Amino acid sequence: MAAWIGTNHLVRLLEGWGVGEGALPVRLAGTLRNLIRSGALPAGARLPSERALAAALYVGRNTVSAAFDTLRGEAVFTSRRGDGTYVSAARRFALARGDDRLHSFLSGPYPADTAIDLQSAAVPGLDMVAEEADRIRGDGIRPLLDSHGYLPAGLDALRAEVAAMYSRLGLPTTEEQILITSGAQQALRLAVASILDPGATVLIEEPSFRGAIEVLRGAGAHLIPVPSGSDGVDVPALNRALQAHRPALVILQSTVHNPTGSVLEDDARKAIATLAETYGVPVIDDISPADTLVDRAQPVPMAAYGSPVITIGSASKAFWGGLRVGWLRADPDTVQTLASLKGGEDLGTSLLAQSVVAGLLPRIEEARAARAAWLKPARNTLLTALSELLPDWEVQVPAGGASVWIRLPGDSAQSFAQRAERAGVRLLPGPTFSCVDGLDDHLRIGFARPLEEVLAGVRRLARVWC
Repeated sequence: MAAWIGTNHLVRLLEGWGVGEGALPVRLAGTLRNLIRSGALPAGARLPSERALAAALYVGRNTVSAAFDTLRGEAVFTSRRGDGTYVSAARRFALARGDDRLHSFLSGPYPADTAIDLQSAAVPGLDMVAEEADRIRGDGIRPLLDSHGYLPAGLDALRAEVAAMYSRLGLPTTEEQILITSGAQQALRLAVASILDPGATVLIEEPSFRGAIEVLRGAGAHLIPVPSGSDGVDVPALNRALQAHRPALVILQSTVHNPTGSVLEDDARKAIATLAETYGVPVIDDISPADTLVDRAQPVPMAAYGSPVITIGSASKAFWGGLRVGWLRADPDTVQTLASLKGGEDLGTSLLAQSVVAGLLPRIEEARAARAAWLKPARNTLLTALSELLPDWEVQVPAGGASVWIRLPGDSAQSFAQRAERAGVRLLPGPTFSCVDGLDDHLRIGFARPLEEVLAGVRRLARVWC
């Protein structure tokens, strides 16, 4: 069966196509050609109609028709009357396929005088990372050289520090319950691989963070969306979905949800843990964004209320994403199983990076305070600017993180993002965070860039919106 490439999915893959030199049809054909080279558009994939794609890209239909005609002339596309347009050749290109959520990291920068990136919510590193890296040089590294350096479960010192951190938050944890990973994404992938068979049903929040959607699709899961809003996941809706679908797994973000910035209250956490025990369904709670809370203290992790909850965390938000150190908390047997899987994948996370994080974790409260001291005024300034310049936008106030989730009145976020991109502002439209290609009336604005740049971007958006 041919793969169907939805309109919103293709628009995300085409991000950046309209920026550069040359006529629009030439740029569009070139970007489509590159997507085929990368494998993002595989041979046999059925494409959206020219009319639908033109509307989503906010260009005339002739632009899309001319690009498609070029690729049909190259025998890359083929059209069947009454059936649509297909990718007819993959050209034996063998580059690895990347997922569309990473464009702000992988693509080259726009010209400095015109481009404003409001996509990324990745915060810069703290000075204490450099301080700790300097401290472990020399004598701090030599004890590690006595071993072979391959520790799939992680450095004992770091596992102990992570366990102590969770214990201080009200979740008693031992070192044997912690697996160190190369970032939160690897922790999620390992957990999913150990739980799911291809075709298994998974409940996931709608909206949800793109990393989870891509991992689950890669595992062949059947995704069922559960509404999530300003208070977090809708617990009654989750209960109904558990009854109706009997899933193999539930994936949530209980603390600083991406993209909404919501935080689940304690009673909701307890209710979800109880549901997980009742239905015998494991829950993965990715709380790696929790260190960016600005409006409240750290809540007790959901796993404190029930054993089927697997907790994922990371050093990225508190300290620096470049460390590439994450972790997973589960029962010791699960940790041992996942350590074996990880050992077969990469033999273990960098011991040097783990050593840095082990030295940083005793300063976690200092790091959280530093994050809040920067994020809160930046968020509030952005909210004021949006209120003044775009008063008809419905903006959800995030409890943490470096982005805001917005509902657009009566417009397509995909189309607006295309217009904004041609004005030199990059946005993430709602379908990026949907497992069913929905939420086209929403978008996310990141404010991790310098505040002056973010506000300049908002002013451009206001001009485009009018």
